[in-house]
Amino acid sequence: MLWAVRWVAWAFLRALLSLRYKLTLVGTEDVLKRPGPYLFMPNHPAYADPPNLLVRLWPRFKVRPLLLESNFKGPLFAPIAWLLRGIKMPDIVKASVEDRRRAEEAVGEVIATLRGGGNVILWPSGRLSRDGTERLGGARTAADVLAAVPNATVVLVRTRGLWGSMFSWADGKPSLTRGVTRGVGLWVANLFVLAPRRRVTLTLEAFTPDQRPEPKRELVNKWLEAWFNADAPREEPTFVPRHFLFGERTHTFPPPIVETPDFDLSKVKPETKAAVAQLLEEKLKRPLSPEESAGDATLNQLGVDSLDAMDVSLQVEQRFGFSSDTVPTTVGGLWALAEGLQQSAPPKPPPAGWFAPPADGAKLEILGETLPAAFLNQAVRRKEQVIAADDLAGGVTYEKMIVGAWAMASKFRDLDAPNVGLMLPAAVACDLAFLGLHLAGKLPVMLNWTTGPGNLAHAAKLMGLTHVITSKAFIDRTRVEVPGTQYLFLEEVRASLGKFGLLRRLIAVRYFGRWAVSALLGRIPSDPNRPAVILFTSGSEKAPKAVPLTHANIISDQRGCLDALNVDRNNSVLGFLPMFHSFGLTITGLLPLFVGVRVVHHPDPTDAGALARKIAAYKPTLAAGTPTFVSYILDRAKPGELDSLRLVVVGAEKAPDTLFEKAKQVAPHAEIIEGYGITECAPVVSVVRPGSHRHGTIGPPLPNVEVCVTDLETKAVLPQGQMGMLHVAGPNVFGGYIGHDGPPPFEEINGNRWYVTGDLAAIDERGEIVFHGRLKRFLKAGGEMISLPALEEPFAQKYPPTDQGPRVAVEGIETPGGRRVVLFTTEPISLRDANALLQGEGHRGVMRLDDVKQLDALPVLGTGKTDYKVLRAMLTDGQ
Repeated sequence: MLWAVRWVAWAFLRALLSLRYKLTLVGTEDVLKRPGPYLFMPNHPAYADPPNLLVRLWPRFKVRPLLLESNFKGPLFAPIAWLLRGIKMPDIVKASVEDRRRAEEAVGEVIATLRGGGNVILWPSGRLSRDGTERLGGARTAADVLAAVPNATVVLVRTRGLWGSMFSWADGKPSLTRGVTRGVGLWVANLFVLAPRRRVTLTLEAFTPDQRPEPKRELVNKWLEAWFNADAPREEPTFVPRHFLFGERTHTFPPPIVETPDFDLSKVKPETKAAVAQLLEEKLKRPLSPEESAGDATLNQLGVDSLDAMDVSLQVEQRFGFSSDTVPTTVGGLWALAEGLQQSAPPKPPPAGWFAPPADGAKLEILGETLPAAFLNQAVRRKEQVIAADDLAGGVTYEKMIVGAWAMASKFRDLDAPNVGLMLPAAVACDLAFLGLHLAGKLPVMLNWTTGPGNLAHAAKLMGLTHVITSKAFIDRTRVEVPGTQYLFLEEVRASLGKFGLLRRLIAVRYFGRWAVSALLGRIPSDPNRPAVILFTSGSEKAPKAVPLTHANIISDQRGCLDALNVDRNNSVLGFLPMFHSFGLTITGLLPLFVGVRVVHHPDPTDAGALARKIAAYKPTLAAGTPTFVSYILDRAKPGELDSLRLVVVGAEKAPDTLFEKAKQVAPHAEIIEGYGITECAPVVSVVRPGSHRHGTIGPPLPNVEVCVTDLETKAVLPQGQMGMLHVAGPNVFGGYIGHDGPPPFEEINGNRWYVTGDLAAIDERGEIVFHGRLKRFLKAGGEMISLPALEEPFAQKYPPTDQGPRVAVEGIETPGGRRVVLFTTEPISLRDANALLQGEGHRGVMRLDDVKQLDALPVLGTGKTDYKVLRAMLTDGQ
């Protein structure tokens, strides 16, 4: 029956195509003289060549085509792929481990079909010709298949006459769906049988194994290009009138389209270009020529195919900490990715209800003493309000959030362990998973995926994690592993939620909301002094410390922020810091949900261009982040995009003067204020009050927080104006680390317990904190701590000290132009090899070196230890 359907479909398509195309097939009999299986490889001038070729080849050869998956997803073309038993190749447009695996599986299916005696047709260039010439560049599929199936007879097919069709690039970028729709209309307008016919010639030539080059990519691709372009190095476009009576009879085709980059390559630093060149040379296993090192050199020209480009793109993302929606196609695109200049897709428009005025002007307040109570009590009062949004979920009302978190809790409750890892970027899904864990009675353990597998394994072991909640899309992109745990993917959780269960919960929330909230809260502990979340430090120790924050810690800190900032219900928030970041959890993640202020999420804090466009679309009034991330947004924003911002809070590192000057120009209505916080303090300790910014201070402490400064030697409390160790006390301060065998982080002063911050500061005459820097050896970039000892450790293990002294040391400083982290060594280590070693140890993003300096000997103290002061002086003095 199926074969009958295929024959009917073939007859229909051939008859239909013959009304527009007059085909001449040359060389078929010569092919049949050669033994099978046959691997057909045509050039690809237009979307119209596959159907014309397939209707001619299928009756004799029953070929299986290798098809681009995106072209055959819709209801119009999907049946054709099914009838032809098409092998679907995923689009390689974004860096995706899953897409790479599926692409390799597709090539594997091609090989298996040929080995089984079947025939296959694939287009070796993998894309339409852009200018009438077939170029393969670094395409690998043809060579890989020939290497795996050497006995196959290769049949090359040269198509002439389709260049100039509306399905080709000759007249601009073509659209398959729009072209087919237009073609059907023209078919009807030409009374079905009177359409002018385009003359097309298909030339076939068969090659047995002894007639073709060795199956190496560079040899096979040159051979294919030479054959495809033999009669016309650049085919001239041919115009055929659209209608037998009306319309133009001649047509002037435009010059080939040259796609220009959407970023300013003048902003790329020389060291970034050098690092990208090294990655490309490692992939190609050869040096780049000057022409190949230019920004406009395409990766295809270099011999880098789409899969290799994906690998290089992922390496760039992991080394530099930025990401992009698409895989770059040029060397300049890789530079832009490394510098964070890549333009992402525009955000989806705000959902209905996003700009709806608040139902009342009630003062912002937190209506509970635990996190789930604070959320549910607020949500049940404002069920219809759109409270959170992102590009994936759209806009979500409080009602939907209650239902979603409740449904997830029913799945999370089945997990055996009391502690569950959570590893997701800033998104509605992360909010729901966090709340769902609380409603299930589980303790969320927030995992920082940027710290590497070693620290993640430590966190999992310390907290007894068996499961980590994440998403397939996130893991596919980041390739993060948490040793010793099992992933629970939200995609699978959502798929397992029955519609009846969701409907039952929706009815309960909509019509019996207060009863539903009471029932949910009745199933979980209500003690505000219980841990509510586990966060991890990223200080200078070898392993991060686990910080348990109680419900009382977090809610007291949030209430202090509400009092200090004095915002009202007419505001909305931009949230882009991940929840493993204490500020991203407490302030931009949970606080908006607890007080009824809308929050729009963005998953990538480095995606400055998209963040600027999201601000322009959603018009949030409040934003918070590190000075580095905010600077990225200011640099990438176009005039008017940031006009909605009224208050921007920055912290985690000192804000440079240039940030305030830039903000005056780009965000003219926004006030930039600085704050200070520590994970152990839930996290906000102080913040400048709006309207009272004073240069050089980070504000007074929150209303419920106390601070003091002590002498580093005597431990005595210092008077105003004197610098010493900053101490913090208050209900926001945590109770102590979990599983930490070092000295406690507290000191008793005048009968009270104070947290020792490790930061140097002074208190001025107005009670505001003047920050002087960290005592320990680390820098901060993008809000993330750069632990110099952690960067040094892999080199110390590989190059341990000898009787001549230490062989490696890492030191760094902050300069007006940014951070500078340098490996000092007595060994001949290149910067490329040094960063490769760090990347192999799981260090990514900001955890990298900027330079390597070789010395005859490292300076040491009298004790034999490295004298870091001398090394720091070398950096300061510019040696």
